[in-house]
Amino acid sequence: MTTEFYESLPTYEELTVPELHLTWPELKAGSLYFGRFCDNQCKEFMLCRQENKKNPTACLKEGKDVTKCGFQFFGKVKKHCMKEFEAYYTCIDRDYKGQLDFSMCRKPQLVFDDCMKEKLNIDRPYIGYFARIRLVDTEKPRRVLKTREYRKPKEAPTAEELDRMKLKADQYPLHVFKLFE
Repeated sequence: MTTEFYESLPTYEELTVPELHLTWPELKAGSLYFGRFCDNQCKEFMLCRQENKKNPTACLKEGKDVTKCGFQFFGKVKKHCMKEFEAYYTCIDRDYKGQLDFSMCRKPQLVFDDCMKEKLNIDRPYIGYFARIRLVDTEKPRRVLKTREYRKPKEAPTAEELDRMKLKADQYPLHVFKLFE
């Protein structure tokens, strides 16, 4: 059994993926646009994770696709809107509460939003966009859910069976009838 387990593990070459070296404020500043730009790749990855809950190695290809899309997205941001993006994530990083809050950075956000719309033709997602149900257009076969089999209800009990089922107060020492005597 242990040899089968080790043989099923992916090799180091399969696991080696270049990483996006971004700080938390940079990721937070670009997160909404990244989510919209890489929407299909992220959906494919999450769909794979839902289908393979016990085997995360089955989704390595989809995970690499998400990372590749992230490189493409942040490369385009760097090429076209770097100055606006830098102003925006710097403002988020300098939040005096230390919570990386957006609320104090609306002016740099609007400048960054305009740049993303003008140069990359990506609109900022509206509030609740990612909470909506959005179907995945995938080549994978549709998952078939198991139908639940319900037991057929038994016939209604007869009068004799009901009499046999009745509890007698004498059978139980702490029965309700004895509590209130």
